[in-house]
Amino acid sequence: MQKRKILSGIVPFLLLLTVGTVGYRLTEGPGWSLLDCIYMTVITLATVGYGEVHNLSPEGRVFTIFLIFIGAGLMAYTVSALAQFFVEGGLRDLLGRRRMREDIKSLKGHYIICGAGDTGWVVAENLRRHQTPVVLVDLEPKIVQELIGEDYLAIEGDATADEVLADAGLDRAAGLVAALPHDADNVFVALTAKGINPNVFVVCTATKIESVPKLKRAGANYVVSPNITAANRMASVLMRPSVVDFLDATLGGDDQDLQMDEFRIQPKSYLDAIALKDAGIRRRSGAIIVSVKREGKSVINPDPVFVFQGGDILVILGNRDQINKMGELATAPVSR
Repeated sequence: MQKRKILSGIVPFLLLLTVGTVGYRLTEGPGWSLLDCIYMTVITLATVGYGEVHNLSPEGRVFTIFLIFIGAGLMAYTVSALAQFFVEGGLRDLLGRRRMREDIKSLKGHYIICGAGDTGWVVAENLRRHQTPVVLVDLEPKIVQELIGEDYLAIEGDATADEVLADAGLDRAAGLVAALPHDADNVFVALTAKGINPNVFVVCTATKIESVPKLKRAGANYVVSPNITAANRMASVLMRPSVVDFLDATLGGDDQDLQMDEFRIQPKSYLDAIALKDAGIRRRSGAIIVSVKREGKSVINPDPVFVFQGGDILVILGNRDQINKMGELATAPVSR
């Protein structure tokens, strides 16, 4: 807002400077050089009273009166806007945004959240709790300022615009959440994101059930419908409250003694090409393997003869220390 206010004063001033220069050249003739015309225009607009460069003609004096009346008010407005810009911290905010963009440029493998409403805010808080870098994008300046005040990296802009997502580092991001209020906007964000970075993992919210297939066709890897999710959750709370409490504690990470996480088995890691019965997972880590996902299909509580492969995704249950040890078994390279 302050930047626009300054531009609204500077642009007319430059236009008036041009008009004044041309006006003096026309009224005073070729005897006045271009520098004389510019100088006379500047001292007239600034009302410094240095005197005329050369004796003015009657036409020139009339033009000078016109320039003083028009320019004095405009100069006062421009100076006031500049003073307000510095006093109210506009310069500080501008430099802060520049530093933030530099910080975003240094990120890689981060997550972008489009829409900092209730849903986006909760997602951001969960990611930050796990020390995961996140960039939020929102159209409301006030919301963006609040996010910055909470030490978030945040960008003000339309998340459906290519340049805004590019500023958020989409080409280097690991994932994107489209949590805008309108499903049509989320469809557009998914299309734009996949167009810029086909490998980014896109999660979208859908307020209408019929929007779910549209979002998937637009490229969303996963679609969450708050209405359906809330309804299923309420039914589960009524019928299986203890199960819901357990899942809340493990998935949310609130219970430090019991959490769930996932790891992708890396080629040439300890778990690559070894059977569950020979891996000694309970002895080496103490964690429990809940399921293994391979080629889009999940194997729940795999049999002892199940052989792990590079690329398998393990869903693990245990405390933080056990999960960390399991992560080393699944990802750290070993020589056999």
